[in-house]
Order: sequence, then structure tokens, then C-alpha cells
Amino acid sequence: MTAMEFEGRTEREAVAKAAAELGSESFDVEILEKSGGIFGRSKVRIRVRTLENIPDPMGKGDSSIRNKNSKSQPKGKPQGQKQRSYVEKPKPTAPIEPAEPVDPPSGEIVDKIIAFVEGTIEHMGFPGTMAQSGQDGAKIIFEITSESSNILIGKKGKNLDALQLLANVYLNRVVGDSAPWRVVLDTEGYRARREESLVRMAHRVADEAVRTRSSRLLEPMNPFERRLIHTAINERDDVVTKSEGDGLYKRVRVMAKGASRGRSRDRR
Repeated sequence: MTAMEFEGRTEREAVAKAAAELGSESFDVEILEKSGGIFGRSKVRIRVRTLENIPDPMGKGDSSIRNKNSKSQPKGKPQGQKQRSYVEKPKPTAPIEPAEPVDPPSGEIVDKIIAFVEGTIEHMGFPGTMAQSGQDGAKIIFEITSESSNILIGKKGKNLDALQLLANVYLNRVVGDSAPWRVVLDTEGYRARREESLVRMAHRVADEAVRTRSSRLLEPMNPFERRLIHTAINERDDVVTKSEGDGLYKRVRVMAKGASRGRSRDRR
């Protein structure tokens, strides 16, 4: 983990500075100092540690999985100061510079990815063909054509996500961990359909939470799907969202502002 320190007048301001600097909300926060507040200017100093990269099925980054969760507390940690992960995206205090354009991969790299995926699904007993359908920034998008597309997709896309993860691991083996690209696998337009379905569901659940003045806990989702939910209702001023749980597949809680967390309903 990479550790960095930030200061602000409040804890939220310090966290927002960290998010703007790192360009991500995926980090652990440790409060190092709190001072002032009555006669002097208040100050909060925090230390953030970036979390190990978690495979984002539609995002950019290293596809390796590292799970280093530990329950032990750092030596010398002040009593009462809890170390925790921030799961709500703070609003940055400064605009984040857009990512630089990424050059397309060579034809040789594309051919190797295609051969790997086609070979993998053939060994699974569901042969098909694959071709590159486009590139969106760092994402190299491939379309799989197979008579067994429904099986390759799996329940809520988990089979397709697993196959995509393998493809990204293979890409890093071919190019190296510094590969700027991210493989995205799709079949029969599943990704777009799933995204539209999640956005509609997010607003429907938000309306239910507001109407009943309670909260709703959604089904476990991968990082990309959770980000869709947060983004879809981020502009609403009547609900808030947060992720709960551990591991890759966490759950999003949608809560009406001012509602008690005790009143909730799980959506599985």
C-alpha cells in the first residue's frame, strides 16, 4: 500500500483532498490529528493508504488479485481512532485531469487475446469465435459469438466477468503488469443491457426508499456495477448511497436522507 498524508479543516475536507490527489475513492483512512475548533482554527490530519487493485470488469488497471485484509491495528495508534475504508465518493475540491489518450494494441497482442479466449471457451465445451469490436480509451472491447452465449454470460454476468478476468491476467502475462489496456468481453450486447437495467433499478429503489423513509440493500455487485449505482443517483438530493461488505462483490445501500438505517429491506 502507498501511504500519504493530507490536512483539512474537517475530516471530510481532508478526505476530499486525498480523493482529488489520488483520482480514486478506494483507500483506507487513518486519523492522525484533530485540533482546534473553539478558539482556534480547526485542523484534521489524516493518512491514507491506497487499497490493493481490485479487478474492475469495465475499468483500467492491474488485473492481479491481492487480498491482504488484516485485523491487527498499527502500533502506537491512538485510542478511539478507527481505521476505515471510505466507500462514498467524496466531491473533489479540484477538477481531475483527464487521462492521456492510449494507443491501440498491436495486431499481434489482439490476436493472442482472441486465441486465448477462444481456446478457453472451447475447453469449457462451449466453442465460439471472438473479434475486437472497438476501443474506448484504455478498454479493448471484444465481442464473443457463440450458440452458448447465455451460459457464457452466466447468472448476472458472473461467468463473463470470470472469463474477462482471465483474459486480463493473460494480457498482463503477455505485455507485463504495466500494460495500459484493459480487456472487456461482451456477447449479444449483454453489457449495455445490464447497465440500462441497473440504472432503472437504482432509480426505482431510490423512489421506494424515499416513499417509505427507509433504506434498501441491493444485491452483491462487482466494482463497476456499484459505481453505476452510485453515479446513477448521485445528483438526487433525497437519497444517499454507500457500499457495504468485504471482498470483490459488495452491496450498495440506498438510504433516504434522514431515514433510520434500522428500517431496511434486502434486495437479492
